[in-house]
Amino acid sequence: MRVVILYNTSWYVYLLRRNLISTLQDAGCEVIVVAPRDKYTERLIDLGVRHVSIPLEPGSANPFTELRTFRAVARTLKLLRPHAVLSYTIKCNLYAGLCKRFTRFVQIANISGLGIAFDRPGLMRAMATSLYKLALKPTDHIFFQNHDDLTSCVQANLVDRERSRVIPGSGVDLSAFIPIPHSARRPRTFLMFGRLLPQKGFDLYLSVARRLQAEFGEGVACWILGAPDQARAESIALYERIQQAHARGEICYLQSADDVRPFLNGCDVAVLPSTYNEGVPRSLLEAMACGKAIITTDWKGCRETVQDGSNGRLIPPRDEESLYKSMRYMVTCSESELASFGYESRKRSEDLFDERIVLKAYLNALSLPLPQTSAPCDMQPTGTHA
Repeated sequence: MRVVILYNTSWYVYLLRRNLISTLQDAGCEVIVVAPRDKYTERLIDLGVRHVSIPLEPGSANPFTELRTFRAVARTLKLLRPHAVLSYTIKCNLYAGLCKRFTRFVQIANISGLGIAFDRPGLMRAMATSLYKLALKPTDHIFFQNHDDLTSCVQANLVDRERSRVIPGSGVDLSAFIPIPHSARRPRTFLMFGRLLPQKGFDLYLSVARRLQAEFGEGVACWILGAPDQARAESIALYERIQQAHARGEICYLQSADDVRPFLNGCDVAVLPSTYNEGVPRSLLEAMACGKAIITTDWKGCRETVQDGSNGRLIPPRDEESLYKSMRYMVTCSESELASFGYESRKRSEDLFDERIVLKAYLNALSLPLPQTSAPCDMQPTGTHA
């Protein structure tokens, strides 16, 4: 079976879908990655996959640019003649779905959040809704990463319930993300990591970090790990605010990294006060697997990761005071309580978010048997791009 993975960056496929590639190869599939070329392309090729580059700009809304991209995708899929296409992101799901109307293949569309277009009322949302309805109509399998998005799309008549299911985000490789024994330390350290987007709640975190620093001094440390999205002006402006807070000593900015495990091992609590329209945040899955207490928003995707009071705290969206109280509580709670939060996070990740659940879902959708070697390999952990 020839399987195409269609995405808007090569780095994402390399960092987050290596185990999927390995599992498909173990099942006897030829895997082809169709994505723009970047510094991770050669690493993908080293995995034994074929790479086909396409001109796809994630942040573009230019109709002429998008028409060129669609033509490139359509031409590529026609030449490759895949048996199946695994598509990710709104654009790739749209283009693959449109191509299904004149090229025969099985499509599995992964809805990892509905994206910014669905956050904006008016013409942008109306256009996105119409295009999604058109493109997803012929899709064979639609994987949602949280129940809120599935319910919204079914109620809006964008997808058929029978062809849709919820998977546990991207899952997490429990053999790569492993908790270390809890040990008492000072300062009590918080970590927020991921793409530097305002919708993820970085400004709230900066404000609370300033308050905690004034209150506890050297007893608390707030880290930020991530890189700005150069295609978004709001991300660059956020990066500048983070740099200013770092210069004032209110937070510690750690830039970005492909392997976040050393930073997770060095922190006590992972924070993500997000209202971003995504699936299940990968950063929270990795922090849970590493046995960290979680503070996040009672928001779609985020709320899936926390049982309030068990492995962390859920706070209302955009509520600085609730974030302050939750982080302050984590500063002052006992070591045994902090360790209990971490234990419950790891248990929750094992019960609900094991990556093998996701891999099995793909194999079942493709009618492939689960290979003997389907357990997660020693993957390169995801970094702070996502």
